[in-house]
Amino acid sequence: MEESTRHRISGSIFLLALAVIFIPMLFDGGRHPNPEIPSAPADVALAEPTRFEDIVPDTEVVAEVTELRAEVDSEGFVTRGGHERFGHPRLTEEGAETSVWAVQAASFKELGNAQGLRRKLKEQGLEAFIASIKHGDVVMHRVAVGPLLSRADGEQIQQRVNKAFDLKAQIVAMEP
Repeated sequence: MEESTRHRISGSIFLLALAVIFIPMLFDGGRHPNPEIPSAPADVALAEPTRFEDIVPDTEVVAEVTELRAEVDSEGFVTRGGHERFGHPRLTEEGAETSVWAVQAASFKELGNAQGLRRKLKEQGLEAFIASIKHGDVVMHRVAVGPLLSRADGEQIQQRVNKAFDLKAQIVAMEP
């Protein structure tokens, strides 16, 4: 069979398949009824959540959780020792004894600004993160690149960030 004949047969089969699919749609007229979804009753009372202390037996874990709750405020910031958000990396002054470093690119009051810079750093191939810290009532969101295992790596990244974003990044120690 010639190639042009095969193309004609293939095209005819394709057009026939399209006709079988779409012609019934033209004559259907959109008569599909919209399903009625009943609204939820407004007077349904939600059950009160069970307290942690009522579920977990009195063990060392409960004591540790209770102790941790006392060290964290309602916004999740540590109240003793430091003022960073619980679970965030702790960035300290450069002179601290450490084997882990980070490059702090900038610090913002607005979380959206910090997220924007973090996104831009990640677009440059840098592993950026945000570490929030609270001073009184003011929350600062520090954007940093890291963790880095050598100060020399930190210096290279510091220069790269300064040049690419016209910033004055600083090398800081990271507490594990």
